[in-house]
Amino acid sequence: MRFRFCGDLEAPTWLLHEVPTLSEISSVRLKLLAKQVLQQLLHGSLDYAKALRFTTPKGAAPDAAVARGAVAAVHFVVASAVKYDVDDAVFATELEQLGLPRENAAAILRPYRESKGALRATFAAGTFRAAPTACAGWTADRAAGSAALRLSDPDLRVDVGADKLAVLLHELGQVKAMMDANQE
Repeated sequence: MRFRFCGDLEAPTWLLHEVPTLSEISSVRLKLLAKQVLQQLLHGSLDYAKALRFTTPKGAAPDAAVARGAVAAVHFVVASAVKYDVDDAVFATELEQLGLPRENAAAILRPYRESKGALRATFAAGTFRAAPTACAGWTADRAAGSAALRLSDPDLRVDVGADKLAVLLHELGQVKAMMDANQE
């Protein structure tokens, strides 16, 4: 079965193995765990002591492996749903199709819905970042009737022939036109 939050692919096997664990956690504890995972996604910190407490049934011994698996599963489904901009109703349905009880799916959905905008902004801010080049130089060579662009950096050297440069410029123009059309 294909899921929108997985990019219209099948769910990973490891996630399917974590669903019974998530199903056994009460909906209240799963909601608190989801909030902890969202804090991690937004701010980079996760309180593993709380995650361990939320995943441990009353009277049972804490199991760090179970907690890590549950955190990874919630992290994956939420981050993937944001990445693929999955609608709330579709996301809830797909969580249930994975095998989560309706209450547990709702427990993940509520914090997701509340933080979706902030998560998208955080993910967008971290996308397409490249390390600044300290000292990059470029030259355009014309030898034997063919042009080439050379970009050189102490750690990187890129040679682009005239044909590839023309294709690159054409494709960049198409991308800019598409972006301009989406802005309107």
